[in-house]
Amino acid sequence: MMNLRSTLFVLLMVVVGLIGCSSDPDTPDPGPGTEPPGNENIQPITKSNRVIYEVNVRNYSTGGNFAGLQKDLQRLKEVGVDILWLMPIHPIGEQNRGGTLGSPYSVKDYKAVNPDYGTLADFKSLVSAAHALNMEVWLDWVANHTAWDHPWVSEHLDYYAEKNGQRPYSPENWTDVAQLDFNNPGLRAAMIDAMQYWVREADIDGYRCDAVTYVPLSFWKEARPEVDKIKKITWLAEGDKPEYMEVFDYDYAWGFNNDLNDFGKSKDVSKLIQACENLYNNADYASKGRMVYLTNHDLNAYDGTEFTRYGGFVLPLTVLYFTIYDMPLLYNGQEIGMNKTMGLFDANPVAWTPVNTTMSNLIKQLTRLKRTQPALESGAGRGTLTRYQTTSSNVYAYSRKKGDSEVVVLLNFSSAPANTRFNGATPSGEFKNYLSTDTDKLTFTAQTTVTLPANGYAIYVK
Repeated sequence: MMNLRSTLFVLLMVVVGLIGCSSDPDTPDPGPGTEPPGNENIQPITKSNRVIYEVNVRNYSTGGNFAGLQKDLQRLKEVGVDILWLMPIHPIGEQNRGGTLGSPYSVKDYKAVNPDYGTLADFKSLVSAAHALNMEVWLDWVANHTAWDHPWVSEHLDYYAEKNGQRPYSPENWTDVAQLDFNNPGLRAAMIDAMQYWVREADIDGYRCDAVTYVPLSFWKEARPEVDKIKKITWLAEGDKPEYMEVFDYDYAWGFNNDLNDFGKSKDVSKLIQACENLYNNADYASKGRMVYLTNHDLNAYDGTEFTRYGGFVLPLTVLYFTIYDMPLLYNGQEIGMNKTMGLFDANPVAWTPVNTTMSNLIKQLTRLKRTQPALESGAGRGTLTRYQTTSSNVYAYSRKKGDSEVVVLLNFSSAPANTRFNGATPSGEFKNYLSTDTDKLTFTAQTTVTLPANGYAIYVK
């Protein structure tokens, strides 16, 4: 055991310049980092300890297709990905199209594959290859609206909503899509049939349902049991209305992400801590899961990269969102520290080089932590959250605990190093420095000093 009065040095050094807005935003400095143990043989201890990864097929590979993604599945397995969420894979509308290629959320045919991505056989091959690696494939489902040149517009105009004498019309000034009318039983049946198709024909494992709360809850109540008759899949809602959790397994913690964005501007650590406690203590989700994230396709396209929004706080916030609550999302390119925006209407490939080795190694360590620690389970089985006071106002210290599993995290949200001690209660028991190869155990006391670099972090596990 280490001397209790000795100073504990966090071995992962964080360089402020690594995270800041560099002169070339497409090439963040690689920074230091040690390659962590591989994740290819690690499986999540429960279905509630998984990591989800969002893929924009158009931008993911050089070919912008299913085959390019399939070739990279082994790498994603080594990153620690359990679930592949594919943005819509269907043909994209041409009428009123935005940009050159159009948004994948403007769906022209629910039962077809975008020919730019490949064929149905190619998609089935991707799903089979993912399953062979114990990975799931979830499809993005756009139920609220279709492209203007979807066959339903000419064949079933009654499927579309009317507003101010116009049928169809574009919702929310989304000019490339037409609003559907879920008061029509025929539309509901057709939509459910299309959702069943992909489970039956391609053996997909889940749906990420777009703009969920624009669609009546009654439809989702009708749809889920009909789809689940074919195969019980997982349902993720893009929304944050608790009443929809009667149907869905996960939703978006949008409010928490708004709080993170506010923190990136204000740098008020006390408000960040309160936001974390509000997220954790939300009784509406006591038995349901939520997805947490620093970035996704919307944020990246419209609000900028996580580097732009969080500056020097990117690394400690990455540790935070993997450990504070529920299912973490990675967006393609995030795992290698890509600092580039990608719009939704044109091809804008992921910049896979250079690799930010600090971020890359950290992500692999965090996915392993999430997938192996019962304390970090999502949903009804999530571990407790305990905040610990420290002698440094810019350090957030907390633990997640479930049974014998406990993860202690210290985050320094400051551009200056911090030598901090616990001020009052301390975590009890013996812990190992998770980010170090040192096998020595330590016991925290009021005299234990933890030294954190600027924008640094430490993780300890029992």
